[in-house]
Amino acid sequence: MQGPTRIDPSLDPDGYHAGPEVFADDLKPGTRLLDGQYTILGFLNSGGFGITYLAKDSLDRTVVIKECFPNTLCRRSGGIVRARSRKHSGDFRGFVQGFIDEARSLARLVHPNIVGVHQVFEDNDTAYMAIDFINGKDLHDILESTDQAFTPEETVAMLKKLLSAVDFIHQAGILHRDISPDNILIDQTGNPVLIDFGAASEQVMRATRVLTGRRVVKDGYSPQEFYLSGAQQSPASDLYALGATFYHVISGKAAPESQRRLAMVAEGSSDPCQPLSGRFPGYPAGFLESIDKAMRVMPRDRLQSAQEWLDMIEQGEKGLFTHAPEPLARPDTAHIAAARRPGFLEANKGYLLGAGIALALMALVAAWKLLT
Repeated sequence: MQGPTRIDPSLDPDGYHAGPEVFADDLKPGTRLLDGQYTILGFLNSGGFGITYLAKDSLDRTVVIKECFPNTLCRRSGGIVRARSRKHSGDFRGFVQGFIDEARSLARLVHPNIVGVHQVFEDNDTAYMAIDFINGKDLHDILESTDQAFTPEETVAMLKKLLSAVDFIHQAGILHRDISPDNILIDQTGNPVLIDFGAASEQVMRATRVLTGRRVVKDGYSPQEFYLSGAQQSPASDLYALGATFYHVISGKAAPESQRRLAMVAEGSSDPCQPLSGRFPGYPAGFLESIDKAMRVMPRDRLQSAQEWLDMIEQGEKGLFTHAPEPLARPDTAHIAAARRPGFLEANKGYLLGAGIALALMALVAAWKLLT
């Protein structure tokens, strides 16, 4: 059910802004949604696709509310969320419908290590989802406070639980696409919970599938294909991000940014990401090697499924793991060909600036040299 419509005198007859107006992006404490079923307590965080709040439901339970708010397409006026201009109207409505569809898909994911989605609804001309409130700290904050937050035993147990969760979402045909320390909550019992599916994408898992939707890039955690518009993404993309997250857990620092890794490998230099294998005692045989393999630069060289990763860990725990060094792979020519298409730089100029234009250009130059 839609909330009440508010009239804003600064809008033209079609409902778009006729002049400058002061507005705030986030809903203020006390704001009521869905005819009073939810009351906003305060702002939690925001990203490019949405704003997250702490709230109470009609039974006085604490919940988290995520608002569909793609800030490049919309703005708030008097509480109502509107497209920034007429040309953005269709894209914004399509984004809202995608948010609703994804929330319904995520509501099917009932797993002890995945945050639960209770309800999706429309109000203020946008969409919201009500999700579990997890009483705990995110992994990013924990890692910021200490270099050795977890014992090897705790790390192994945590990764196995998250691999079970990732396998579950992949079996449902969904990619998370934003796995990182700040999207893993550790509750008061030490149980890890994967949150924030705002960049998730439901799709048929086919090798030829190319995603053209929302992208989230986090240096140190995102695989190199996330930096290239239109690049193929797969379960191995999520596994890279999960591996990079645990690289940080074990080593105490984030891995080198994947575009830099790609550029250096393309020009014939050594991969700047130092493997975990052989550097940290106390882990089962094959455990560190499995993370290193999940984090290989090229998708084809990584572990391809969460179950394959779990099997590799289990083999080590049973004493069945035998280490065999793998040669460093040459960069995939498909990525290089995409980068050399006419108009590529112009079409992706804004993105390259956001991701770091120096590293992107270095990768392109090195790739060109490799093929010529």
